[in-house]
Formats: sequence, C-alpha cells, structure tokens
Amino acid sequence: MRTTKDNYLDNINFNDYTSERPSDNCLCEVIKCLTKNCKCPTGPTGPTGPTGATGATGPTGPQGPTGATGATGATGVTGPTGPRGATGPQGPTGATGATGATGATGPAGPGTALDSYAMVHDETNSVVPAANPLLFQTTNLSNKITYNSATGDFYIPEDGIYTIHWWINARNRNKNEHDCEPKTLGVEFHQFWPEDILIAHSSTHNKLTCCDTGTLSGNAIFEAKGGTSFRLINTSEIDFELVPNDNYSACVSISRLL
Repeated sequence: MRTTKDNYLDNINFNDYTSERPSDNCLCEVIKCLTKNCKCPTGPTGPTGPTGATGATGPTGPQGPTGATGATGATGVTGPTGPRGATGPQGPTGATGATGATGATGPAGPGTALDSYAMVHDETNSVVPAANPLLFQTTNLSNKITYNSATGDFYIPEDGIYTIHWWINARNRNKNEHDCEPKTLGVEFHQFWPEDILIAHSSTHNKLTCCDTGTLSGNAIFEAKGGTSFRLINTSEIDFELVPNDNYSACVSISRLL
C-alpha cells in the first residue's frame, strides 16, 4: 500500500534538484538510495575486494576437431636389445646340387702300393721233426714275397708292416718211444735271418695221442725290414705228422699292410 511519502517522492524532479546542487554529493547519494532517477557523477573506483572462492568446474564441452599432424621429431636413442626369441621351425631342405666331376687320381705316395703277398699250402702227410721248419710244397700265388719250399723261408723284399695267418692239421708222431702218451703240439713264427726273433706262437688246445689229430692256427702282425726271412717251426717236444683234411693239410698266407 503506497503512502503519502511515496507519492511525494514520485513527484519530485530529482534532475532539477541535482542540477542546482551539483557539488552536493552526499545529498545525491541519499537521493540515489531513494530513487533511480538520480544521475550523480560517478565517484572514484574503490579498492578491489578480496577474490571470492572459485566456483565449481563446469561440464566439459564437446571435443574439437583433431589438428594437423606435426612434424616428426628426431629419432630417439636405440634401446637395449631384447631377449632372443624361440627358434622357428626349420625350413624345407633345398634340392641337392649336381655332383661335380671327379678329379684325377693323384700319384701314389711312397710305400702305398700294397702288392706284396704270398700264399702257400701242403697236401701231404709228411712228418715235421721237432725244432725243424715246416716245408709247404705248393705256392698258390706270390708277388714280391717269395717262398722257398726247400728251406721253409718267406723272403720279405721291402720294409713294411705285414700280417700272417696259418693253420696246420697235425697228429702226434712220437716215433722215438712208440707210445701214445698225450702230447701238446706247437708251432712258432720266427724271423730267421739275419737273426732269430720269436714273433708268435700257436698250439693244439688239448694234448694229443698218436691216434688224435689237432689243429694249430695262429696269426700275427709284424714289422719287417727289406731282405729279412721268416719261418714256421715245429717247437713241440716231439715230431708231428701232417694230416690232409679235404686235400689241404696246412696253409699259410702273408701280405703287407703298410
């Protein structure tokens, strides 16, 4: 409800009043509080008050369009090598290339021609006295190594390593005592010339009576100098008799290895 005072203020021409008292700022301020028609001059700006508390952050707006890609930067320092990974499966084997042509055979080195050999045998039932050489009657083949059937000597023409193998069918021939006491028969292989050297020995496994036959077999690898000779000798206590078995009663072979 409006009062008489309110009506009074509405009818006052405050512009006129202020124009008449331009310097009366205090009054102007009073009038300004009472009405909006007061047009007093603006006073100097007072000091800035303290900043109020920051308000809550508003919602994020929509993302703007992606900008253009910038220039590539310089390459960084290479990092340490990582651990080796597991080996992968082996790939398929490629096709084998064609075999090249065989080269020419080179010349044989010294002492590599292994062509020294001999083989002899006997088909008789001859008696071999104790401490005497065996005398084989037939030479099957011979190259460089020669055999003398009269003396029982094998002659070696050149230095080298040789091998010999022998077997002999024999019977106890104790002719001096004319009994059948069991005896062991033995044969030894000797270098005969230029000096006597025992190389190998063989004997019957069991003692033989005058009615029994046994086999003496043996072999050896030996070194020989060129020009030496070798023999097989009856080293039994008694004589023995050769006994043919399917034609052969004894056989010997000798050949050079190196």
